[in-house]
Amino acid sequence: MKITKLLYLPFLALAWMGIASCSDDILDLKPLDSFSEVDVFADKALLTDFVNGTYRGMRHPFAENNTFLLLDAMTDNAYSQHGDQQPIRNYTQGLITRDNGESANLGTWNNAYTYIRRVNLFLEKTTDSPIEAEALAQLTGEMQFIRAYLYMELLSWYGGVPIITSTFDLGQADYDVARNSAEEVAAFIVAECDAAVEKLGGVTTTPVGRATMEAAMAVKARTLLYIASPLYNPSQEQSRWIAARDANKAVKELPGFQMIGAGDQYGEMFNGRSTAEIIFARRFTVNNPHGGGSWGVNLWLYSNGLGGWSNNTPTQNLVDSYEMTNGLLPAEAGSGYDPQNPYINRDPRFAESILYNGAVIADPINGGTRDMQFWTAPEGQPQGKDSPNGPSGANASRTGYNFRKFLDEGKKADAAGADENLSPWIYFRITEFYLNYAEAEIALNNEEAARTAINAVRDRVGMPDVVESGAALVERYRNERRVELALENHRFFDIRRWEIGPEALNKPAMGVNVTKDAGGNITYDYSRTADATRHWEEKMYFFPIPYSEIQRSHNQLSQNPGYETN
Repeated sequence: MKITKLLYLPFLALAWMGIASCSDDILDLKPLDSFSEVDVFADKALLTDFVNGTYRGMRHPFAENNTFLLLDAMTDNAYSQHGDQQPIRNYTQGLITRDNGESANLGTWNNAYTYIRRVNLFLEKTTDSPIEAEALAQLTGEMQFIRAYLYMELLSWYGGVPIITSTFDLGQADYDVARNSAEEVAAFIVAECDAAVEKLGGVTTTPVGRATMEAAMAVKARTLLYIASPLYNPSQEQSRWIAARDANKAVKELPGFQMIGAGDQYGEMFNGRSTAEIIFARRFTVNNPHGGGSWGVNLWLYSNGLGGWSNNTPTQNLVDSYEMTNGLLPAEAGSGYDPQNPYINRDPRFAESILYNGAVIADPINGGTRDMQFWTAPEGQPQGKDSPNGPSGANASRTGYNFRKFLDEGKKADAAGADENLSPWIYFRITEFYLNYAEAEIALNNEEAARTAINAVRDRVGMPDVVESGAALVERYRNERRVELALENHRFFDIRRWEIGPEALNKPAMGVNVTKDAGGNITYDYSRTADATRHWEEKMYFFPIPYSEIQRSHNQLSQNPGYETN
């Protein structure tokens, strides 16, 4: 395994997620480059800064380090365009190898183990720390939470991975570590979360952005859902589903959180105007923006007509997953769906998540509001501003839609400072755990309890109750999860843990052609193909262990199936 030597100094004193740094008054006492290891682990302010820096291991997809990775682009929910998105398309085309996997997930392996080492170092060096017990317990709980989250991320991408709980020094001989099983990793995560819960404060007493007992419970609950799922639990051991049910029930019943209601209230949690659902999120400030200034999510998701790049755009397949207000899918008999007036009478979450032709949006260029214009017109006629014939046509959506979720509407695409999109990245929100709980109850044949949880999610946005059972209930549940959690990096892992890869990715990514004739009549044609190269391979359920790491371990690390050769 590649164990990165941690360079303690100069010390990373940047506060994370809006946490106020304690370093300002300390800087007057000693230059940063002269702090010793003893200074750092014996001083509360310096140690707090060390913990703050470790939170950066919990990455966000909003152009951190000029990268952008909303995982729906690697699913049937979205299409990713432009040349710098080729690593994503390597995945959707089945072209991931033992040598290029880390380019598609932005180096998840190295990032996780780099920050796990920071946690291990903290735990080793604070054994006899002079820092007061209460403060040290809180910091220790935060570090255990971070380590649990990072192992959950590793488990989700690679399956079983080595559990490393101590640091390695350069020159140390025993780098030859093997993988632990997925079950062992999950058990370790659960133990870490349980230990963290005992040390951490709750959301009402903890500064915004720091780990809480509720956040640790959320990591545990999601991990237990994953390890109970078919990919990790082929024999469907009921004890795993019981553990998943109980952990997710505990989270969904936590006090202090409330599911957001219908209409624009749903959208407001994604632009930061409502925090009622949020258990844990990465928050941004003018001094700590999405991508270092002018690289925020507006630039990546806005249409060309709004000054953006349309990097990730919704597929028609996702659009068709949003039910009509009567609870029927557009393709179902009796739904009332009109393919030439397709966006009326849809689930309220549709208009809050997706920009479609005719959707009204705040205009960041001219002020006021305007309709989205995805239509093209005959030569010589005015062209739709958001179409390939509009301004910066190369940045037009390839599917005929753009995402609305996470936009801070009205702010310019390339704005910086106070005018930049500061929408939070949400790691955990309460609605996920209603759905997680429902999934576990379905697996345990407790369908009434499952329907009650699903319907609580639907009722709060004004959608009719589900009444199905058996396989039909499973399908309704999975569609509900897809719609509710779209663009939140869940679909990618759901496809894999449910083992529905062929169904999801062995087909083209489709869109819609919108045309406007000389008389102003709009026509919708659904034959548009954004990507005809999608292909599924069984190996894609897990990512490859980086081959360089296998070599460094002297082949003690075993490779995931399908990646043994390049």
